[in-house]
Amino acid sequence: MADKTEPLETVRSSAMNSVTHCPIMMSSGHEHCGRSIYHPAPGHDEEPVCLMHSRDPQKSDSEFQQEFERTLTEATDRKEVADFTRFFFPSAKYARREFKTRCRFDHAAFTQRADFSEATFTQSVIFSDATFEQSATFHCASFMQTGYFYQVMFKQEANFSRAMFLQDAVFSHATFKQDAFFLGAGFTLEANFEEVTFAKVVLFNQAKFLVSAAFRETVFRGDKKLEPETDDTLPGPVFSLAQFSHPEAIVFYKTYLGQALFLNCDVSGVNFSSVTWRKRKRGGKRTVLEEKVSLDRPVASALRPHPDSHDERNYVLIAELYQQLKRNYDDRKDYWTAGDFHYGEMEMKRLHSRWRWRPLRWLDQHFSLVALYKYASAYGESYTMPLLWLVFFLAAFAFLYPVPGIEFNPPPGNIPGWLGYVDWRTFFYTHPAEHPSGFWGMILHSLMTSISVAGFQRELRYVPSYPWGRMFALFELLLTTTLGGLFLLAIRRQFKR
Repeated sequence: MADKTEPLETVRSSAMNSVTHCPIMMSSGHEHCGRSIYHPAPGHDEEPVCLMHSRDPQKSDSEFQQEFERTLTEATDRKEVADFTRFFFPSAKYARREFKTRCRFDHAAFTQRADFSEATFTQSVIFSDATFEQSATFHCASFMQTGYFYQVMFKQEANFSRAMFLQDAVFSHATFKQDAFFLGAGFTLEANFEEVTFAKVVLFNQAKFLVSAAFRETVFRGDKKLEPETDDTLPGPVFSLAQFSHPEAIVFYKTYLGQALFLNCDVSGVNFSSVTWRKRKRGGKRTVLEEKVSLDRPVASALRPHPDSHDERNYVLIAELYQQLKRNYDDRKDYWTAGDFHYGEMEMKRLHSRWRWRPLRWLDQHFSLVALYKYASAYGESYTMPLLWLVFFLAAFAFLYPVPGIEFNPPPGNIPGWLGYVDWRTFFYTHPAEHPSGFWGMILHSLMTSISVAGFQRELRYVPSYPWGRMFALFELLLTTTLGGLFLLAIRRQFKR
């Protein structure tokens, strides 16, 4: 009996020929393209689609451009979205064009050189999931091979999320008046953002820079304004979870990073040259926005503390960022900047506490060894602080030693006179005129005792009396040697070569 089953190719061809309108889903998510079927292109289209969505490299470019212009004109007149979702562009020569309506190029494919040089997008434009296989020229700011975005102005949102740039992507001199999105974008070769102006937030979350990226004289948000009623500094560039395959080829030069977020992004090898960071209100040391950004913002969600943590924010994560920045500047012999980030790292360690009860947390944050290290020498970054503390304690013990009293320790054969024993009680209960040395003489003797104890002198002319005076001496010796060590360490760090 003959098999009446038709071959699979015949069934598929019959099904394709029965489709009369393009079934591709557009950006709305509930409307199909609906254009007339172009024709089956074996080896290129898996299903029958229209001219605009066909991957046939031999399709008519002139007919494609006519339909593109018609779509753009009608959308502009109706003030609707010009929807070019999943279009397969045989060419894109749109130099000096002004796009007056919102445009969507979601999942679009540009197989040849796309020329948008000196173009102006007055409304939002979306290139999410678009693929640029050849050059994309936006007048000196390329997406693809030598494609450029020079003096291109985006007055509304510009979205390039998950866009793939298979050749050089150069955005030099572009201007983004509103938010810009490069979430998950892939930069296969060079990504050039030289002298680009980002007036608002620009998101590079999860972006992949596989070779190099240049942010030379890039203008990131630097308004330093506070969000009304929140005291929250607005974020600028966000590089959270961005991947730098060759961090030494990532350059930030002469740009403001005071409102940048680098959490969960390894920047230990990134080249930061002549960049400006935000400053602490006290001391003016460099800091990062991660310490102050509001945790209510989605871009700062990773900074929210873990459920089992009692910290105000994820201080451990911020400490890791500071450690990377410190290592970065240490490797380039910029010890002053590295010291500022070392200070930030230690601040995060001080604020991180395991105590649940708030009073204990406060005590831990302000009186732990790390906190004392901060008060004594700014975590080893200040040599003036331990020096001032050293002078203070020498003077303080000069007034403390007469409380229990100091005893005259004469050389052998010398018989002590009136000053065999000196203390505050003897001084105040004796008429000043009868006191051989007077007040300042007693203070001077006590000060010399304080200095001698700090200097490890064994033969003291005046010895602190036993037992309380000796306890003061031991305590002074511990303090002064610690401060002296911190002073020397700070000197070494500040001036090492």
